[in-house]
Amino acid sequence: MNLLYEPLPESVVVDGVSYPVVTNFRDWIAFFDMMADDSYSPKDKLIACMGWFTKEVPENSLNAWEALLQFASCEDSPGNSDEDETEKVDSEQNDKTCFSWVYDSAYILGAYRQCYGIDLRSMPFLHWYEFMALFEALPEDVPLKKRIGYRSINLSQIKDKERRKQIAEIRRSISIPQNPMNAGQVGAFF
Repeated sequence: MNLLYEPLPESVVVDGVSYPVVTNFRDWIAFFDMMADDSYSPKDKLIACMGWFTKEVPENSLNAWEALLQFASCEDSPGNSDEDETEKVDSEQNDKTCFSWVYDSAYILGAYRQCYGIDLRSMPFLHWYEFMALFEALPEDVPLKKRIGYRSINLSQIKDKERRKQIAEIRRSISIPQNPMNAGQVGAFF
């Protein structure tokens, strides 16, 4: 897909049938927030995400969920290929959460305003794919990208003790709060 001239998707295909979905960036941020919310059971998440279909809901809810995940990840937009081995290696090496739509929301607002002059709070509509293209294109020196960068650094690869200590301190100050594990999660871990 060429974002410059091809129409942005407004539907997903489930079992060979096209189903319209919401496309505004706010809806998809809410989708990710819901998926990250441990107060929803997997079944509740599956049921709730069917609300992202604007008209008819597919009968095969599992395939519908997969199609929504593909749309949410902007899989068919440039730079989101499954062939990107570097991204796979990085994600395997670093299980830590590097970004949160909730905890980084002020930095997202600031980055879009600083870089693009876009006030996301008052913008009535911005297609999810366009929002994500702009997100990916944010310069590395924007505070949001710096936060993500610090969180994703593998401290064990830093040889200089003082630099490692400095980065560890920065990471602590910008860490994303994690919910404590309940007894079931602790049991599953062991």
